[in-house]
Amino acid sequence: MTNYPYMISNNKISSIINKIQQAARPAKFTQEVLKNLGFNSTNDRAFIPLAKRLGFLADDGTPTALYDQLKDKTTAKTILASQIKVLYSELYAINVEIHKAPEAEIKGAISRVTGKDEDGVDRIYNTFKALCNNADFNGDVAVEEPLKEGCPENYVPLASSLPPTTPQFHYNVQIHLPATTDISVYNAIFKSLKDNLLI
Repeated sequence: MTNYPYMISNNKISSIINKIQQAARPAKFTQEVLKNLGFNSTNDRAFIPLAKRLGFLADDGTPTALYDQLKDKTTAKTILASQIKVLYSELYAINVEIHKAPEAEIKGAISRVTGKDEDGVDRIYNTFKALCNNADFNGDVAVEEPLKEGCPENYVPLASSLPPTTPQFHYNVQIHLPATTDISVYNAIFKSLKDNLLI
């Protein structure tokens, strides 16, 4: 069963993102940084593991390349939408537009995927909806930058195009790898890419 993170004070997600966009990029995003941004409640601390699961922070709290895009107001909403789809990939496997689904449908999907009781489902649902309310699922969420140091392992953007001086086809391939410690899963994915997609 999948274990999704949740934030009891999920109504503060928007405010925290706004403060992140205003503040300097920290060497590490810690509870002290969160406190200095004005979020002192113990419930607010849950934002840090949530941000890690979304790929904005490395395991040690170091901001990733995706954090920089979250800081940028021009890319924040689309990159958040992209990472929501990564984190909640099991829900999107059920409905590719699960963020638009009615509450009962979303909660039903969460219940089946996580096996949580009603309270647990409610917490996950409220966090999911709070994130979605700050995201733009209609924008171009493809990220064409090369993988940078600190970028989470489960995010592998690929891009390819012909030279711009000639008529061209342009295509982007974005791969979201599942979070797993089983290396055979990754080997199978990349073997399939080599055999069926990459030239």
